[in-house]
Amino acid sequence: MNLSFLNLTLRDLTKEDGPEFYSLIDRNRLRLRNYFPVTIATISGLDACFKYIDEKVDQASNREHYAFVLEDENKQLQGLFFIKNIDWRIPKGELAYFIDKGLEGNGIMTKALGAVADYGFTNLGMNKLFLITATDNLPSRKIAEKNNFKLEGILRSNFKLSSGELVDMAYYGLLSTDKITV
Repeated sequence: MNLSFLNLTLRDLTKEDGPEFYSLIDRNRLRLRNYFPVTIATISGLDACFKYIDEKVDQASNREHYAFVLEDENKQLQGLFFIKNIDWRIPKGELAYFIDKGLEGNGIMTKALGAVADYGFTNLGMNKLFLITATDNLPSRKIAEKNNFKLEGILRSNFKLSSGELVDMAYYGLLSTDKITV
């Protein structure tokens, strides 16, 4: 994928992204620890970051997991998107995403989510894309709803935060026959 909008480019994560990807994770580490615990724990240093990227690139070549980054005009990474937990029998996949703390609230993720969803349907042939977010994560829920994702249910005590607390999660789905509104 390579799509430009709002002075940003949404593209595949590559092996060359190591230092910049580590910087993105590191400067957002505290705020992401609850909802991206595996990514945060795995990327403990630059060497671990390169290993993580190699794994994601291999997973994409095997059609198991896709990772996309948002890059600004200065080649700094500003966000991350995943298509993960892919089930090719349906076919469906889960979306996960975050943006750098300094760019929240500017409509960037709303536009990017629409682009990733379109890519999933058009290029990967997905029938359904879904995302699961904490019920109290109102910005993420709003991003989903602006892209016509439908709330399909609340998964009670379905996710454990790094603190050990169990929280409810909102499950949103979008079908390939639905219209992406952004």
